Amino acid sequence: MPKQKEQFEEMRQLTISRLKKSGLELFSRKGLAATNIKEIAAHTGISLGLIYHYYASKEELYLLLANEAMDKSQALFDQLQAQDISVKDKITQFLAAFVQGVHKEEGIYYFILISQLFETGNKTEDRKLLNRKMQSIRNLAAIVSEGQQTGECVAGDPFELAATFISATQGLAGFKLMFKSKFHIPDAAVLTRILLK
Repeated sequence: MPKQKEQFEEMRQLTISRLKKSGLELFSRKGLAATNIKEIAAHTGISLGLIYHYYASKEELYLLLANEAMDKSQALFDQLQAQDISVKDKITQFLAAFVQGVHKEEGIYYFILISQLFETGNKTEDRKLLNRKMQSIRNLAAIVSEGQQTGECVAGDPFELAATFISATQGLAGFKLMFKSKFHIPDAAVLTRILLK
């Protein structure tokens, strides 16, 4: 590839990365409805016209980011399920990844984005995203079910337990975003009691 084309592609990728970072932060802090496309452009330091060169609407950017967040979540569950370790270790590793994520600014934004219930108006894409969010609960429920069979997890409906656990982690991410250094994530043992004996 000629040098000029390489430089152009580098600049294009850098702009996309900056747009995604701005969108991620603004959508996480303000939500979809309260964030406008002008604000994303200003936060990124680019013109309004240029943002439309990359994304047709704020909804398109939001869906891209929300699906990226779900990709990260699915990859974590796939990684956990591929390991030949105990259920206790799988849940502990999930929590470790969560804690690491909320201490990194970008990571906390992804957790917040996953928990949002906003609809973009694109019914097909909104339904797909909602199904992906539901699948993440089912993924954890499968681990809980496995743990109930091995005697590691508490009794109860695996889906309800998984939903409670995920809701707790997402709520904690929200508190961390809101209160920053004034809020400390509870000890992992507090959270694992929801699932583990």
